[in-house]
Amino acid sequence: MELLAPAGSFAAFEAALEQGADAIYVGAPGFNARALSRDFSFGEIDSMVRQAHDQGVKLYIAMNSLVKEDELPAAIEALSCFRQIGVDALILQDLGLLHIARTWFPELVLHASTLMSVHNSLAAEALRRLGCERVVLARELTIDEMAEIAGRTEAEIEVFVHGAMCFSYSGLCMFSSLHGGRSSLRGQCVQPCRRHYSWMKPGRTGKKQGLASYPFSMNDLCGVDLLPELEKAGVGCLKIEGRMKSAQYVANTVAAYRLALDSLDGSDEEQEKVLREAHRLLDAAMARKRSSGYMLSPQPAGAISPGISGNSGRFLGRITGVRRQRSGQGKQGKYLRLVLAAPVSEGDRLRLHHEKTGERASFTLRFMTVDGRRSKSAASGSAVEIGLPDRIRGVGHDFRGSLFQVDVRARIVAERFGQRRRRKLAGRKVEPDRRLVERIIGHLCWRQDRTRERQTGKGHTGRRFAARGRRQGPGELPWWVVLGSISGLRQRLPVRPARIILPLSRENMRDLERPGLKKKKYRSRIIWRLPPIVPESELPWYEQQVETLLAAGYSCFDLGHFSQYGLFSSVGRQERRWLELSGHYTLNLLNSAALAAVSALGFRRALFSLETEAGNLAAALAHFRNRQGRIGKKHGGRRPGLKVGLYVYGRPPLFTARLDSEHFQYRKIFVSPHQEEFTLEHRQGLTLARSLIPFSLLSWQDELQKSGVDYLLLDLSGGPVKKEAPLVGTLLAGSRKMRVLSGNFHSTLV
Repeated sequence: MELLAPAGSFAAFEAALEQGADAIYVGAPGFNARALSRDFSFGEIDSMVRQAHDQGVKLYIAMNSLVKEDELPAAIEALSCFRQIGVDALILQDLGLLHIARTWFPELVLHASTLMSVHNSLAAEALRRLGCERVVLARELTIDEMAEIAGRTEAEIEVFVHGAMCFSYSGLCMFSSLHGGRSSLRGQCVQPCRRHYSWMKPGRTGKKQGLASYPFSMNDLCGVDLLPELEKAGVGCLKIEGRMKSAQYVANTVAAYRLALDSLDGSDEEQEKVLREAHRLLDAAMARKRSSGYMLSPQPAGAISPGISGNSGRFLGRITGVRRQRSGQGKQGKYLRLVLAAPVSEGDRLRLHHEKTGERASFTLRFMTVDGRRSKSAASGSAVEIGLPDRIRGVGHDFRGSLFQVDVRARIVAERFGQRRRRKLAGRKVEPDRRLVERIIGHLCWRQDRTRERQTGKGHTGRRFAARGRRQGPGELPWWVVLGSISGLRQRLPVRPARIILPLSRENMRDLERPGLKKKKYRSRIIWRLPPIVPESELPWYEQQVETLLAAGYSCFDLGHFSQYGLFSSVGRQERRWLELSGHYTLNLLNSAALAAVSALGFRRALFSLETEAGNLAAALAHFRNRQGRIGKKHGGRRPGLKVGLYVYGRPPLFTARLDSEHFQYRKIFVSPHQEEFTLEHRQGLTLARSLIPFSLLSWQDELQKSGVDYLLLDLSGGPVKKEAPLVGTLLAGSRKMRVLSGNFHSTLV
């Protein structure tokens, strides 16, 4: 099995080489899912590739961020540069980038990122047919499920074996974007799963908060004890997470797994000895509490420790007091009092965690006293006072918090030396093939002037986007309405739906057979929606239900994962003429190239990304429509193309998780440190978190039509239809008293 190590710095890259990694992955400049880290330049990557190849090590590029419309030219230039450099593989998430890379850069080896939520063999095989030699499986799978997938696909299988775990399925987390303004799919996650939350409970004065805990903060994954089982399952690559981690973390972790891998053929006694040493190395890596994640169970008991904050680093102790001291310049100095749970020295990097707000602040230890005397180091058990920098606010006499050691002085010095060596890297200058780049841009019908105009929110009239009420008249866009169950068809809806979407669930399939439903009345308008997560064990059931529905005359299906078009592979050529496949927003289509990709797969309709800004949506649709028109003319007439819709109302899941923990209190309200309120529910085997405040873009209907959107989707399945329908009616009437979320959509509007 290949051992794949992360590198977010040159020192980490060197550490991975030194400790025996078979391959290393680094972020693509500007297009990787760790956008908060400092990117390498193309010249530096070129030098790293040559250095790695000299030692027989591969270098992969994580180009796994979703790409906005105005970023497409730069992304194409990056692909051109990586082809020249000769990187060993690109790790991709964006369907548009995958489409471009496969079409125009066939020399590049492609790997499908875990952000593509590859959780069954259908997805693995679909990505292999699209040109991905390797797929990185979702971290929520057991080893038995990995083995099933590996046995049913010809794609190479890569799995995360160590490092941080997300609470939500990767690629399906909307929390950071909708409530933090930063997209986890674009490498900007604010980690809402690491915050503390309080469960609301009834009281005499109404709702009141219970004790705060960390119910969604996952412990780190550690599979070092399970390497024989992973090898037997058919896993070809073991991936260590940590491009934001220190060089020493990378060194310790790679060394631990290298020891364990090299001893797989040894005796039981030898392997036991090696594993003890491996765990010692991992203990010194300063990460979170470790568990085997989902590898041994779909519902692991040790995945979460709700009483622990989820901070990475070594726990130093809880703050027992804060002392203030006025300096000679009249400034107020602050000193944290605590009893150390681990040794610490001046120059170490520390992180202070505020338990009340969940906020964290990092600083370098510059001043410390032990028993009232200045000291440069202190042992475990010492009563110390640690000086706090003036820039750190919110630490008063009643402060409640904990202190963690996240790095030590020796490691920081090593990183500095790594930076100096990095600056000495000459590296040849890497320039993209301009002619090829322009040719691809022309093929995509991409124009800078159109993008700039659309991104400023200006249309042909020159007016900026503005919030308005419901559009009236014959030109109104078609409404698609999502209902949670068939019984919802009997409810009065706030609009006349052109299409009605129903979840393809066991409950709805049973209700479909019951008398009382006017099947002929609704059959032509019903669309059956598949969930974004379909476990391998559930694939046969969905295949059977699709066949049943097709035989009953239903021809419209909404897919939660792009690969689910494979469920219709048995449909004959004649039947395909009336088959209509649409894509949900969980396909994460954020640019015109992604729209072209799903159109080429046979989708008739698709929702644009829920995370889009208004200008990005308008620019992407303008380019895509122009390209459709050109293709239509080329074929002697305008062919029916992909229709693009937008989710404009609902309570979309913020978390979509597999874990069903005893710590969860379903149907109860939980509250964030910022007093935001959410609910947790368990539906179709998934744990879903939803905001009490609905998401709504209903005020921008006029502008959405002008931007080129073909239909609007109302999702009434996030709550009882009797409650959701009146809320939509109020918003359609133009009321602005009701508080709503608009995500990132309004960020380019004035």
